[in-house]
Amino acid sequence: MKTAFIAAAPTALFIACFASSFIHPWGNPRSGVDPKAPLLRGTETPTKVERVFETKCAACHSEKTAWPGYSRFAPASWLIERDVIEGRAHLNMSRWQDYTSEARIDLLSRIASEARSGQMPVRQYLVLHPKAKLAPEEQQLIYDWAKSERKQIRQQLARAQVNH
Repeated sequence: MKTAFIAAAPTALFIACFASSFIHPWGNPRSGVDPKAPLLRGTETPTKVERVFETKCAACHSEKTAWPGYSRFAPASWLIERDVIEGRAHLNMSRWQDYTSEARIDLLSRIASEARSGQMPVRQYLVLHPKAKLAPEEQQLIYDWAKSERKQIRQQLARAQVNH
């Protein structure tokens, strides 16, 4: 009896994990997205900066998430989906054009600050993705770009106020 239970337990666990994979406790971040949407549409993003965003930030902060095989099975899927939903809630580079100028200025300030201080990417992400860690020159690159872009938006806002 115990042998049959021990033999059936892995199968039952697999079935439970598979069935649970269709449950998305925080919503399904794979639905209603455009994985081909360009990052930061409407900005002048130098190629080097764009490459850093694509390789180090887009997995959580855009709709270009590359879903590894293990992200399809619960409970790992739940943890990964929650992180992606949370990341996109803070900043979705695929929806940049949907943010107001004021929101963009705020986001650019946070991007600059968090990249420069090493707060992004978050540590738990780096455990499984150590190559996502920003090198000091990448931190500076993002910081300088964000500062420049923020300045440009402020100038556009100032010109718009003068013209009205």
